Amino acid sequence: MLKTLIVYAHLIATCAAIGTIVITDLRLAAKALGYKVVIPPPERFETRMISAALALLYITGAIVVYMGLQANPDFLANQKVQAKLVLVALLTVNAVVLHQMVFPILGRSRPVSRWSRADWLTVALSVSFSNSVWFFCAFLGVNRVWNGTVSIDFVLQVAAAAWLVVFVLVNVLLKVAARDEPKPKPDWIDSMKASLSDFASLKDN
Repeated sequence: MLKTLIVYAHLIATCAAIGTIVITDLRLAAKALGYKVVIPPPERFETRMISAALALLYITGAIVVYMGLQANPDFLANQKVQAKLVLVALLTVNAVVLHQMVFPILGRSRPVSRWSRADWLTVALSVSFSNSVWFFCAFLGVNRVWNGTVSIDFVLQVAAAAWLVVFVLVNVLLKVAARDEPKPKPDWIDSMKASLSDFASLKDN
C-alpha cells in the first residue's frame, strides 16, 4: 500500500509539472502569433510550481528506487531505469540553464527579431530539451514493455530524437515570432498569424 501511495504522489508531481509546462507553452505560443513579439519569462507561480514538482519527483523517485532495490537487488540493472535516471539528472542541469540563462534572455523584454544567434540557440535548445524530455520521462514511467528489454543507448537515442523534433518545432515558432510586420505579399508566416489570430488572443487572458 505504501509503495502505491508513493507511486501515486510521483504521478501527481509529474502531472503538475507537465501541466504547468503545457499551460506556459500555450501562453507563449499564443503571444508568438502577433507581431513585434516580446516573449516574457514564465510567471513566478509557474516556476515555483515546477520547482516544487521537481522536488517532489526527486523525493518520491528516490523512495521508489529504494523500494525497488529492497524487493530486487538487481533493480538498477534495468537499463530503462538507468536511462531515466540519466535524463532526470540532465533535466536538473537544464533547469539551472533555464533559470540562469534562458529566463534572463526573456527578461530583457527584447523582441525576438532582435535576439542574437547565441540567445536564439540558447532558448531553442533549452526549451526544446525541457519539453521533450519531461514528456519522454513520463512515457518511460508507464512503458513497462521496455523493462529489461532495451538498452540504455536505445532509450537515450529515442530521447535525443524526440529532442530534435521539438527543437525544430521551437525554431519554427521563433521564426514566426520574429516577424515584426506583415510583408506586402503575405507568405506562410503571415498566413499562419492571420489564421490563428483567435488563438493569439489567449495571450491577453
